[in-house]
This record gives sequence, structure tokens and C-alpha cells, in this order.
Amino acid sequence: VSTRMVGAIIMVHGDDQGLRLPPNIAPIQTVIVPIWKKDSEKDQVMAAAETLLKKLADAGIRVKMDATPLKTPGWKFNFWEMKGVPVRIEVGPRDVEKNCFVTARRDRPGKEGKTFGVPMEDAVSAVSALLEDIQANLYAQALVHREENTH
Repeated sequence: VSTRMVGAIIMVHGDDQGLRLPPNIAPIQTVIVPIWKKDSEKDQVMAAAETLLKKLADAGIRVKMDATPLKTPGWKFNFWEMKGVPVRIEVGPRDVEKNCFVTARRDRPGKEGKTFGVPMEDAVSAVSALLEDIQANLYAQALVHREENTH
């Protein structure tokens, strides 16, 4: 990968919040952010997040878990968003009770890009489909931008 190619990717896919890397070339395709308030919730949430991490990694998805203890969830969300990670997974105590998780897409900001209540047993298929959709969406956005700006 040349520096020219990296520059082109940043110019084409960057936005005001940072990078938006296409899943096919992103070094980290998915980041898992476990969320808890009380120490009593930590063990359950971490166990669920680690299970999810193993499932996704075993399926070949490049995934990382951010369990940094001194950073807030909002800080972590912003940090990974700026780095361009295509999918963020949030796992909290209520999600553990319902055996599900929340996904957030990097290519669609706010509530529009979030999916609540994704079942844990469907993790691999749901995240894989989401990554494919993000790849197609970023390509379509780049194509439209190119056509609108080519004279």
C-alpha cells in the first residue's frame, strides 16, 4: 500500500468526524465496547463481550475489544469513529439480560446507523452482512460524488 493510495482513501472516504474506511481494507473491521456502571455488572458484560469477540474472530472478522478502564464509552465511541472502524458493537448490562447487542455503522451517523437488539446467536451473520452493506454503501457514495464532480 503506497502513501498515495492511503491519501486517496482519506480524501474519498473521510468526513468531518475522521476516517471512514471500507471494511475490505480496514485493519480493524469491528470494535466491541463493553459498557457497565457498577462493578457487579462488569463480569457479566465482559464475559458476553469476550464470547462475542471469539465468535467474530473465529469467523475471520478483524475485531478488537476496547475495555480500557479509565475511558468513558463516549470517548471510546469517538476514538474508534475517528480511526474509521466500520462497525462498533456495544454490549451493556441490559443487552446481556436480553442476550443481544447494539451495532453502530460508521457510514451512517446517529440513530440512523444504529441497530438495537441484534441477537448474540446471529452475531456472525449480522456483522458480516453489515460489513458487506457498508462496503457497497461507501462505494456508491464515492461513485456518486465522482459523477457529480466530474465535468
